[in-house]
Amino acid sequence: MKKYETKDLRTVVFAGHGKCGKTSLAEAFLFDSEATSRLGSVDDETSTLDTEPEELKRKHSLQLSVGDLEWKKRKINLIVTPGDGNFAADAEMGTSVADSAVIVVSAPDGVQVGTERAWRFADSYGLPCVVYVNKLDRDRADFDRTLAEVKDILSSKAVAMQIPIGQEGSFTGVVDLLSLKAATNSGDGRKVEWGDVPADLQDQAASMREELVEGIASSDDELLERYLDAGELTEEEISQGLATAILNGSIVPVLCGSATRNIGVQPIMDFIVNSFPSPLDRPPVKAEDGTEIKQDPTGDFTARVFKTISADIGKIALVKIVSGRLVADSTVSNSSKRHKERVGQLYLLNGKKRDTTTEVVAGDIVGLAKLKDTKTGDSLCDDKVSVIYPKPHVPDPVIGYVVRPKSKGDEEKVAQRLHDLLEEDISLVLDRDSSGTILRGLGQGHIEIAVEKLKRLGVEVDLEDPRVPYRETIKGKAEHVEGKHKKQSGGRGQFGVCFIDMEPKPKDSDSEDSLEFVDAIFGGSVPKQFIPAIEKGIRTRMARGVIAGFPVVNIKVTLRDGKFHPVDSDGRSFEMAGSKGFMAGVNQAKPVLLEPVMEMRVVCPEENMGDIIGDVSSRRGKVLGTEASGHKQIIRAHVPMSEVLRYAIDLESITAGRGEFTTAFSHYEEVPSNLTDKIIAASKVEEDDD
Repeated sequence: MKKYETKDLRTVVFAGHGKCGKTSLAEAFLFDSEATSRLGSVDDETSTLDTEPEELKRKHSLQLSVGDLEWKKRKINLIVTPGDGNFAADAEMGTSVADSAVIVVSAPDGVQVGTERAWRFADSYGLPCVVYVNKLDRDRADFDRTLAEVKDILSSKAVAMQIPIGQEGSFTGVVDLLSLKAATNSGDGRKVEWGDVPADLQDQAASMREELVEGIASSDDELLERYLDAGELTEEEISQGLATAILNGSIVPVLCGSATRNIGVQPIMDFIVNSFPSPLDRPPVKAEDGTEIKQDPTGDFTARVFKTISADIGKIALVKIVSGRLVADSTVSNSSKRHKERVGQLYLLNGKKRDTTTEVVAGDIVGLAKLKDTKTGDSLCDDKVSVIYPKPHVPDPVIGYVVRPKSKGDEEKVAQRLHDLLEEDISLVLDRDSSGTILRGLGQGHIEIAVEKLKRLGVEVDLEDPRVPYRETIKGKAEHVEGKHKKQSGGRGQFGVCFIDMEPKPKDSDSEDSLEFVDAIFGGSVPKQFIPAIEKGIRTRMARGVIAGFPVVNIKVTLRDGKFHPVDSDGRSFEMAGSKGFMAGVNQAKPVLLEPVMEMRVVCPEENMGDIIGDVSSRRGKVLGTEASGHKQIIRAHVPMSEVLRYAIDLESITAGRGEFTTAFSHYEEVPSNLTDKIIAASKVEEDDD
């Protein structure tokens, strides 16, 4: 495989809304560069990059994929990311290791929620961006409308570098505004013919070219001065000025075409190699300790693992080389885990197709197989340095289900397969509580895909809503409550009696323990060796609950008196007495249920704000405040956990997928009396089922 130096690399992330044509554009890149022999199609299931069965079934990307190609003697690394919000973690991870971004927008659909998310990711990592308006051959495609949306929603710095020739079914090519030449394709699209601008577009092209050149000139004071003096710029000045303006974010070029018809593809490939930065031009990458590492091939070797994928040879770690060089058959240090890893072959990937090379340099992407204990987010480096890069940001899960094997005895197998899934997708999270094992993800679709993968891996599971972690407590007092355990069945019996007072634990108590136990016995009515047993019985009953089977919290129990028998009394007897006395005391002291309340932050379009607030209120929520953020509104509220277990599904319906939210535990509140009986009844049904 041909070797490339850092200056000749271009690592580009393709991002945008689901089904906008990111993968199709990448397939056209591979085809036009002759990296593949045919134009892969997502719809025909011939894609080089979308290869997972779940992707073939749904006909869109569900995880990031990588590919590479050579164009005009430079190597382009492609990172194609999913646009569905359920898989936003992969989109952000792919963006985090790119040096530039192509934001793909569907011309019929315009700027969508996934487009905005992709733009935010690219902007947060400071990536130079170009917008590619795709699907101009489709019905309802409108370049002017889409360009206006890009300027209004994504960036006011957006400026057209091309305009389409024809519209919808008559779309045949693009006009390059800098050269004022028309590019059209024939046959399979590999051959591009350059000619004159159609007569009906000449005036528009001239006017838009002037706007573009002014934008380029305005990015640099000296360039602007020369432009104002001469009224024009040379080709070299335009080329250099364009690259500088893109690098510093002064302009966002907008190009266009149709990926599936291979129209307007090679011009953007030319743009990437000529105007996008090499890794050498990008700012240094910051390590966890603040050290700045330049993407320099002469430096010490350091790298970041940004994704783990499955292959027929096992797990493959996708690695971005940040500095230095990596050679095959070498040993590196995993600085995150502080252990050595043996690197065998270096794989260059196009989807599941693999080629090998003997060396990769700073800025390049490589696949490493059979690493023993290296996971997504880990850092690799030379032995002589210890550089750890920040782990990729992972969005918090928004939905979770209890996972139960369909077949008895499959518990261990399910656990192993879930572990495998979590290695590949770090945005999936496993929790355990009284409900069982809970699989949490970024949306309903995220969980559903995980279940499909489990089935493909040989295990089937059922999903259940997790149990809400209610708590029990008391509002009143109970005095001199007797707890008595007496059992006589021949021979030595069991006997223990305690008398307790009970009340809510004082709010000013410094102890975080849910039980404040006070021994107030005088005179030996209960021998001291049995008092810990009484406390143990109380704590055991607190954990099991009294009125609905949920843990009891915030109780003060004072042991006042008791009785014992010199022969029949023992620790177990007083443990049972403590438990029975506690149960009786709770029932006398006005028991109540407490429910967890979540602090929720909802981000939604302005037009959905009223619907969101109304929906929050219908869930017994309390709106804490609202604030504007660009075209979005941010709503903060307190909402009971039981009301938002499946909020991800409902929010998607309300906002047509344009809203997002996060939740975090806030506090416990008393359950309204009209709901308490229902919760208690449901809890008893669960106990009977068990």
